Amino acid sequence: MSCLRESVNQTAAGATNSTSPLYVPEPQVSRIIRIVLFSLIVVFSLVGNYVVCRAVWRQPGTKPFAHYLVSNLAFAEILSTVSTVFTIHADEPPFSWKLGYAMCKILDPLQITSVLVITTTLAILAVYRCLLLVKPLVAKPTPRQICRLVIVTWVGSIGLSVPASVFRVVNSYGDNCDIHACEEIFPEGYEHYQDAYTVVLFVINFALPFAIMAISYALVSKKIREHIFVIERLRDAQSKSLTVVRLSTCVENMNQICDCKQEKAELVDIAVRETEREKRQTEKKNNALSGNLEEDNSENTHNLLPNQNELTKNNKRYFEQDSDLLRMVFVIVLIFVVCYIPFQVQFLLHEFKVEVFLTWPHRFTFTRFVFVLTCLPSALHPVLYGMMSKFYRKAFIRMISCRSTK
Repeated sequence: MSCLRESVNQTAAGATNSTSPLYVPEPQVSRIIRIVLFSLIVVFSLVGNYVVCRAVWRQPGTKPFAHYLVSNLAFAEILSTVSTVFTIHADEPPFSWKLGYAMCKILDPLQITSVLVITTTLAILAVYRCLLLVKPLVAKPTPRQICRLVIVTWVGSIGLSVPASVFRVVNSYGDNCDIHACEEIFPEGYEHYQDAYTVVLFVINFALPFAIMAISYALVSKKIREHIFVIERLRDAQSKSLTVVRLSTCVENMNQICDCKQEKAELVDIAVRETEREKRQTEKKNNALSGNLEEDNSENTHNLLPNQNELTKNNKRYFEQDSDLLRMVFVIVLIFVVCYIPFQVQFLLHEFKVEVFLTWPHRFTFTRFVFVLTCLPSALHPVLYGMMSKFYRKAFIRMISCRSTK
């Protein structure tokens, strides 16, 4: 641990000096509101995501692919929330890191890993929803393939967070070295790699997933517009064909009426009697045949119904669970974009040392509220699951009523 009397990090220097003329202190009311909001977010995130994971893991039988992804997303959000709870104390008075060197090496990289898993999982959900609509006959992944996908997601995210752990140090500031900061500082001569690492994290953590989601939903929107266009054309064709049929029917009826007026009454009586006689003979034959067919069909139906009903019931349950989740994917992705964009913008402005942003008097207050905003999706996602999915709604009801899964 090094003691730096001359600050090498403007963030720590500005934060530790509450009387600095460059920065306006956060109002007490604003701080109370922010802490209350953050506390509520933590509670909803931990409890809600725990229920989501528990519901999926305890679900018997084969689970829909989307359920595996949602449980992976929920577990990553739990880790992100826990790491945030431990690290946020350094952004509050007296603005000093108090958890030691080892936790500095662990907590921030853990948060980077969990956020990378969250964004990657959201991108995979968007692609999966797109494939189901654009190519509905594509084969769904097997449980083994899903397991491999989840493992690759976590291993890749951990690998990308390794530099953040290796080059993270605890520096001390102030006249008495009583203010500590957990910082990511590359060795001398390698500072340009720190900027490159920042760009890589930004691309993989936000820009690339956002591009994948945008392309996926553009394809989904295009497919829906094509479907609507086809339906409108079919409706137009049906309405035209019905009009033609009605006109032809009216013409035939008029011709028949004219012909009937010209026929003699005797021929009409003969035709009527002949028709009634043939009708009675046909009814007798049909009654005899229908009796035999009903007996055969009743036996076949009695044998086939149990198996068909069981298969139909299982397929319907599986399809409903998958459809419920895919309907809310768009809302989940929208929340991600809205809540993450402000943080990513201020992150780039700070990392590339944009002078206008660094000297903005309200920068620290803005940064803290933006950070709370990035935590909001972890609390909103379980609420959306409960509102838009019957499966998760039942899981939350069981938890509230203290009932076990049957």
